[in-house]
Amino acid sequence: MSNYIKFRNTVFLVIVLMFSACMEDEGNYDYTEINEVSIDGLPDTYEVLQLDYFNIVPELSFTLDENQQGKYSYKWEAIQGINVIGGDQVYELSTERDLLERVTLAPGEYELFYTVKDLTTDLEVHEKFKLKVVTGFSEGWLLLSDTNNGPRLDMISKVAGEFNPIYNVLEGSGIELSGTADFVYTYPYKPNFYGIYVSTSGNGTVKLEPDTFEWKSIYNLSTEFVTSQPTDLRADKVMGTLFNWGYANVGGDLYHYYNPLGKFFGVKVNYIDNEPFEASPVSCMELTYGGYAMFYDNTNKRFVRNSQFGVSSVMPNPAPEYRLFDYTTGKDLLYMVNNTFGGDFYYSNIFAILKDPGTSKSYVAQFISWSGQQKHYSEIEATDFDKATTYAISPNYGYLFYAVGTKLYQYDIFTKQTKLMEDLGSEEITLIKFEPFLNWFNPAYSGMDKKLIVCSYNPSGEDGSNGAMRLYYVPEVNKQIELEETYTGFGKIKSIAYRER
Repeated sequence: MSNYIKFRNTVFLVIVLMFSACMEDEGNYDYTEINEVSIDGLPDTYEVLQLDYFNIVPELSFTLDENQQGKYSYKWEAIQGINVIGGDQVYELSTERDLLERVTLAPGEYELFYTVKDLTTDLEVHEKFKLKVVTGFSEGWLLLSDTNNGPRLDMISKVAGEFNPIYNVLEGSGIELSGTADFVYTYPYKPNFYGIYVSTSGNGTVKLEPDTFEWKSIYNLSTEFVTSQPTDLRADKVMGTLFNWGYANVGGDLYHYYNPLGKFFGVKVNYIDNEPFEASPVSCMELTYGGYAMFYDNTNKRFVRNSQFGVSSVMPNPAPEYRLFDYTTGKDLLYMVNNTFGGDFYYSNIFAILKDPGTSKSYVAQFISWSGQQKHYSEIEATDFDKATTYAISPNYGYLFYAVGTKLYQYDIFTKQTKLMEDLGSEEITLIKFEPFLNWFNPAYSGMDKKLIVCSYNPSGEDGSNGAMRLYYVPEVNKQIELEETYTGFGKIKSIAYRER
C-alpha cells in the first residue's frame, strides 16, 4: 500500500509541474489562416441504375477563395468490401468536380468517397455516403434495333412501377453486336436461368445473363445442343414456354428441348412418318403442361403440331360438317399467333394469315391447337392488304391490324370493315405486336397483353435515335385506338420482347 501511495504522489507532482510550465509559457506565435474546404449537398444514400448516369453535383465552399479561382483536384471512388485477402475493392469513377459518368459498376452496395484537394496547400477534405447500384434489367421491354453502327439492344426498364429507356444495354457486357438484327426473345429456359436470347447475322444466337446481361461464350445457343454445332450458330427462331420447354428452328430444321426430362437440342423433330419437312419460322405454342406447339410445313403447305414430348403430327381435320378449310392448305403462311381470344387463357387459340400463291388472295383462319376445332375462315378484303409488312391480332376482339408504310389499319375479320387507325406521317412502321405474357396470371401484367405495340422510325432522323415505340389502348366496336405511351431514342426496331418477373 505504501508503494502505491508514493507512486500516486509522484504522478500528481509531475502533472502539477507540467501545468505550471504551460501557464508560464507566454511565447510569441504566428498563426496563418488556411483555405478551408467545405463539401455540402451530398445525400446520405444515392441509388442509381446500372448503365444509367450519375448526377451528383456537390456544393463546395472555400474560406479564402470565394470565387473559386484556386487550383484543386477531385476524386470520386467507390469502395466495396469483398471480405477476402487483399482488402476492399476500390473503383475510381471520376476526377471531375461533379460526378456525371455512366454507371458501369456491378449491382451492389458501395461506400462512395469524394475527395477535394487544394493543390496549393495539399489540404484534402473527404466526404462519404452510401451508394446502391441496382440493375435496370430486372424487368421491362427489350428492343432490338438496326443502326448504321450495327444492331443495338435497348430496354424500357421498369423500376418502382415506372418505365424509362436505357440505351445500349450491352455496353460492357462482353459482346458487341454485328451484322443485322434478327430477334430478341425471352422465356424461362431453366428453373434457375431465365433465357434472354439475342440473335444477329454477325453474332449468331446467344443468351445473356438474366440479371446483369453479361455475355459469355457458354451462353451461345450452340451450347444447348448435344450435337456438334458452329459456335456462332444462328437460329431463325427460338421459342419456349413455362415448364422449361422450347424449340429452335435452324434453317427449317426443328429441334426440341424439354428440361424436365433432360432432353436438349440435338434430334430433329421436323419429321412425319420418317419424312422430313421444312418448318417455317412463323410458329407459336401453348402455355399449358401437355399442350402443343404449332408449326407450318413449308414443304407440303400444311399445319403441323408438335407435342411437349417432341412428336410431330399433321393437324387432324374436323368432320366434313364442321370443316371450314383443310389443314393441308396449299397456301403460303404469312403470319401466325396464339392468344387469349374468347377467354382462352392457355393460348391455344390460333390465328393464321395465308396467301394463295396462284391468286395472291389472302385468308385468315382461326382454330384451336389441341382439339383441331375450326372457328373461322374467310378471305381478307382489306385496303392495300397486299402491301402490308407487319401484322397483329387483338386478343380481346380478334381485330386484324396491319401496317402499310406509315399507315396503321384495323380490319374486322367478322364484318369485313377496314378502318385507318393511324398515319404517322414521316415515320415508317416497322413492327406491330400484342405481347403474350407467360405469367398472364400475375396481376402486374393484367391488361398489358391487350395493348397494341407500334414501332416506327423516321428515315430522315438521326440514326440510332430516330425510332419509337408506342402503346395503344384498343376499344370495342371498332372505335378509334387511343395512344397511351410513347418512348423514343431507338434505332430501326426489328424485334421486341418483355423480360418478365
